[in-house]
Amino acid sequence: MTGSLGLTLLAALLAALVLGALALRLRLPPIIGYIIAGLAVGPFTPGFVADREQVLQLADIGVALLMFSIGLQFKIRELLSVGRLVLIGVPVQVAITMLFGLGIGLLVGWSPLEAAFVGAAVAICSTVVLAKVVGESVLRSTTQGQIAVGWSIMQDLLTVVLVVVLSELAAETTDVLRGVVLPTVIALLFVGGVVTIGSRVLPPVLSRVARLGSRELFVVAISCIAIGTAFGASALGVSIALGAFVAGLALSESDLASSVLGEIVPLRELFSTIFFVSAGILVQPLEVIDGWAVVLLLLVVIVVVKGSVVAAMAWLGGYRPAIAVRAGGMVAQAGEFSFVLATAGLGVGAVSPDAFSEVMGAVILSMIAAGPVLRVSERLADALDRRLPDRRPMPPLAMPDAPLRRHAVILGYGRTGSTVARVLEARGFAWIAIDGDYTVARVAREAGRAVMFGSIGAPSMLDSANIGEAHTLLVCVPDAIATRQAVAYARRRNPRLGVVARAQSERDADELRHMGVERVIVAERQLSNELVRHALRRFGISDREISAIVERRP
Repeated sequence: MTGSLGLTLLAALLAALVLGALALRLRLPPIIGYIIAGLAVGPFTPGFVADREQVLQLADIGVALLMFSIGLQFKIRELLSVGRLVLIGVPVQVAITMLFGLGIGLLVGWSPLEAAFVGAAVAICSTVVLAKVVGESVLRSTTQGQIAVGWSIMQDLLTVVLVVVLSELAAETTDVLRGVVLPTVIALLFVGGVVTIGSRVLPPVLSRVARLGSRELFVVAISCIAIGTAFGASALGVSIALGAFVAGLALSESDLASSVLGEIVPLRELFSTIFFVSAGILVQPLEVIDGWAVVLLLLVVIVVVKGSVVAAMAWLGGYRPAIAVRAGGMVAQAGEFSFVLATAGLGVGAVSPDAFSEVMGAVILSMIAAGPVLRVSERLADALDRRLPDRRPMPPLAMPDAPLRRHAVILGYGRTGSTVARVLEARGFAWIAIDGDYTVARVAREAGRAVMFGSIGAPSMLDSANIGEAHTLLVCVPDAIATRQAVAYARRRNPRLGVVARAQSERDADELRHMGVERVIVAERQLSNELVRHALRRFGISDREISAIVERRP
């Protein structure tokens, strides 16, 4: 039986809650539980059947809110830093991956056009999966993360072209200007217009709403911007995800970016869960089982071929092999745009229902495998770091003449670590940093900064930083395992050491507190604390009382 929108939403969320919790208990990513939830409420399993169109529409809202929040956390200059690589690399990667998909399709007897649609579907990665598996902080703060996001955004633009070109081929039209050039120009003008005009118009509009003092109206205004821009983009033939991302990018330089992000997070998490449920609804299990050989071949193309091509292009673009491999591992999956391309082929009659199910089976498996693939790429990258270090010379370490005593040891010299270092230095306090990115350490040393290259959790590196005589250890990286290793060793060497660490979740924070860490900073909690402080100040509460309220928060 099927149900109304409310019943469909309730069934999808209940299934996602139960199966997501079960996945966590089995130490699996909750994404797997959400996808299985989609199978459970889909039309190809017995029992309640959710309205597929309603779920897909709700999923579009989730994609819009997630991409909007990712755009909020990026700066335009960060994306431009990898611009040349993605402009050249993405078309090459898509073409190579499509050729492999085309070859598989022709091998199993599909028509050339059907094989082309399938090849295009497996060539495109998913920013939604990327954000959920990798983590938004890693995407924002690491070179490989910025490459992966830039790669995904360029693929969004290319998806517009692929959908139009392949659909026009299916319709056997020869009007290239109307069918291909015009949609591409519209997409580029949309992106440029939203970023340039939106960055001037949207912040003042949100500021006026914020001054009204109503949180509800502020949330409504944010949602209107995110969802309105996304679906406005869709009306122009531009992907919803790209439209929402550029809207967030337009606000990223605004002082309100943190407040906007804090308000959008709960809505984003709710609706992005529906996206993964919608992925499971699209799959026909029996067709996937019958075509298991094709599914596995397409999965190899998505994971191995696409990941390898991206890594090769990043390496040829001048990045270290380890960074290139990590970037390749991040984008070695498929997702929402694969659905768009395959559905477009189904709609014009170029893709058969059997082929659609097989490519969707491969896409779903790539989403499930994204976490393990990422971990394998990290291990391979670590091995490459040891065997193929950056050959450019590392400048000598800038150290004071006297041995370091009562100094700060900073683990991670990215945006956060370098900011902390500048503040300490301005107040005359000694510090030394460790960073696992050779290029970051080399550039910092060239600027005269005391930054060592190496694993932050390695005892030898901590000893080189004289952790036994240090006053404070500041952990500024999101790597939970390395953080625990570093804290455990540092506390053994120096029981009186004060430790402040960053954590990705409350579970990680509890473990670090149990290890003796004085202060643990959980990113989203800190953001919510700042919003609480700002709101209470607006209502005239004193700073002393605000501090007491924040300290008492559970």
